[in-house]
Amino acid sequence: MPESKRPVPDLGTFMAADTSEGRPRLGKVTAWDGELVHLQRPGGGAAWTAAPSELRRPTGDEHALIRVLTTPVPAATHVHRTRQEYPVVLSVDPLPPAVPVPGCATCAVAAERERYCLRVHDHSAATDLRIAIRNHPHEGP
Repeated sequence: MPESKRPVPDLGTFMAADTSEGRPRLGKVTAWDGELVHLQRPGGGAAWTAAPSELRRPTGDEHALIRVLTTPVPAATHVHRTRQEYPVVLSVDPLPPAVPVPGCATCAVAAERERYCLRVHDHSAATDLRIAIRNHPHEGP
């Protein structure tokens, strides 16, 4: 059969059209207006048209891709717990300030800055400084 007389594919079938980029364009046949076939991208998206002579049947790899794109993803189901989880109880008492190492100028400056941050109610910065004091290396390499 001549290429120009290729039959129009049935409605609902998936077809492929080769492009200049090298990746084929896949689509589901949704309509035919006498000259052009109207196709919808697998999984939805913008519709496009092509002449029947530009279309071909998808390869096995293209069929696999179409199955992936058109398979619905089930909604996440609620996981039932077998036991009740206990609530997290936070202390209202602030953590004690970090103790700087005697003779360490870096720890002394960080401790002074931590006390200032607590006075101005910047508890996030005070916590960062407390961690820095506790993690500051004092032994030689």
